[in-house]
Order: sequence, then C-alpha cells, then structure tokens
Amino acid sequence: MAKVLFVITEDWALLSHRMHLVKAAINRGDEVALATRFSTHRDFIAQFGIKTYDWALTRKSLNPFAELFALFSLFNIIQDFRPDLVHAVAQKPVLYTGILKRLGGRFGFVAGLGGIGYIFSSAKLKAKLLRPVVALLLRFVLAGSKTSFILQNQDNINLFEKLGIVRPGQTQLVKGSGVEISEFLPMPYPTGTPKIILPARLLWDKGVGEFVAAARAIKAQNIKADFILVGDIDPHNSASVSHQNIQQWVSEGYIEHWERQDNMPHIYLQAAVVCLPSYHEGLPKVLMEAASCARPVIAFDVPGCREIVKEGINGFLVSFGDQLGLEKAIMKLIKDTDLCIQMGKKGREMVEAEFSDEKINAATFEIWKETLKC
Repeated sequence: MAKVLFVITEDWALLSHRMHLVKAAINRGDEVALATRFSTHRDFIAQFGIKTYDWALTRKSLNPFAELFALFSLFNIIQDFRPDLVHAVAQKPVLYTGILKRLGGRFGFVAGLGGIGYIFSSAKLKAKLLRPVVALLLRFVLAGSKTSFILQNQDNINLFEKLGIVRPGQTQLVKGSGVEISEFLPMPYPTGTPKIILPARLLWDKGVGEFVAAARAIKAQNIKADFILVGDIDPHNSASVSHQNIQQWVSEGYIEHWERQDNMPHIYLQAAVVCLPSYHEGLPKVLMEAASCARPVIAFDVPGCREIVKEGINGFLVSFGDQLGLEKAIMKLIKDTDLCIQMGKKGREMVEAEFSDEKINAATFEIWKETLKC
C-alpha cells in the first residue's frame, strides 16, 4: 500500500466531502496524512490515525510573500512525510503541489477540482485579470509526469479543454465526492409547515440572494412555509454574504438561519424540499445527500447541478437566473406532497446507482493506482 498526503484548504472540507475516502484508504492499509489550515477539527481527524500538518495558507490571499511562504511550508511537509502520492483538492492546493511536483517532486500527483471556481466563473474584473495567469499555471502543473487530473462533470471538462488547460482525453471524470448512503438514508416525508432548506456556505454565488427573494415573494402570498439557510458565512471567500445581510433577512421574517450543522441527516429529516440555486458547481454534495435521503431537489440548470437534478424526475431544474421560475418550482412542491414523495424515491435510486461513496472511492483508488504506475 502507499503513503498518501491529502492537501486541502480547510479541515472542514475534508470532513464534509472526503472523510469516507480517507477512511477507506486507511482500511485498505494506506498511510494517510493531511496538510491543511486547521480550525477546530484537528483532534477529531487525528483520532483516525491520520498524520496532521498545519499548512500556512489563506485562500483569498494574493500577497506574493504569503504565497511563497505557503509554497515553502508545503515543501517542508512533503519533505517530512515523503508521500508516494499527493492528492490535492481546490485551486491553490493543486497549483502549489503541482509546482513542487514539476520542480522535482518524486511523488505521484492527483489534482482534483470540485468545480471551476470563482476565477473561471465570475465576470468580475479581478477574476478576468487572474484567469489567464491561473490557466497558464494549471496548464504547466498538469502537464507533468505521474500526474492525473479529476473533474466532476463533463461541462467543466469541456471548458478546460476549450481554454487549452488540458488536452482532450487528459482529464478523469469522477462524479462528485460520493455520498455515504448507509448514513444518508431515505426518511419519512415530514408533516406540518413545509421547510424549504438551502444547505451551503453562505455565498452569493450559491444563490442565497435568489433563495431569499423567493422566500419573500412566496411569503407575500400568505403561503405557509419556512425558508431556512443552513451554513455559515465564509470570510475567506470574496463572494461571502455578510452578517448584516443575514441579520436583516432574519429580522424581516423571510428566513431562519440555522448556521453550520454537523448532523446533516437530521436536517434533511426536517426538509420538505432542498433548494440550491447555485451559479456553478462541480457536483454539489448537498443535493446528492438530499436525494439520498429521498428529498426532492431544486437547482438552477448549470454545470454540476444538472448531473444530480433531473427535470421532473427527482426535482426541478430552473433556467439560470429565472427568479419567477424558481418561485414556481418551490410553490409546486409545497403544494404537492405526493409529487415530493415520488421525486424523493427517484432521487434515492439515482444516488444508489451512480453516486454512492463506495463507487466514488473505487473510481478514485483506480486513478491513484494508474498514477503511481506512470
């Protein structure tokens, strides 16, 4: 078996998306380490036998000295652990691991992006200025030997090929990070006032503004429904909603804010509908989890979301930016419990067939194996 180092931006990101992969790697005999910025989860992660390294990284920093320090810090971690393979997730981990790999690193390198990210999706000037630089760096780090690149949907693969970042056929498609289907089980449909839940980091590009606007419009029609944001703001992300926004919406009575929750099956138990009107995704785990729990889902028809939401089958896909369409989709499910139950059953079947943790882990391990053979 192998020594595997995960390089991830935040400790919570490992827990929410890849802990089942890490546990499966340990169970098959791999020695696993994690380099990340730790907040409050270090002791919990370490108890599984994972060697932990503090990595000096700030996600939204553009300070060249801070970035050089982060690169040097990662070099020291790799020198200490001496991994056979490094699995890096998100843009900065991929770039910095890839640079060290191209500068002589003797490890196998698996690079994964959950989505295309702010730089490739935003129309803001800052993103447009950074885009060619990041594209050039990605092209450089992904062209090395013993290197594999994972994306989560075909739309993102097509975009990166169009931009010349990767060659046709270079990218591996793995559909999401997987759902623990033995934990996220089908649940009885809830009774009482319907709860419409958006579970995500509170970012504008997760569709938080559109969700609140839908809540406002539906409540204005005296329709009984609770609209709930489940998640925290992200101060390290330039698209984060502010505390002031949240406080205002709560005080006006449009939404409830339940903050970040660790027991997500309990949240889905209470949900009538799970809604994520995100602008872009790799393959959103919250929608897969909700479908696994037999809940109908609503999303904008954008890359990533359309992989898990099938129009009229397990939920509704709304044209991107169609606020009225979003409101109508929510209203239709609020008013039709039988349809919600039917869509929930279909969603569970889809997750079992395509998105279970066992299937995703197996696909990932195969990529590790092929990378180390190169």
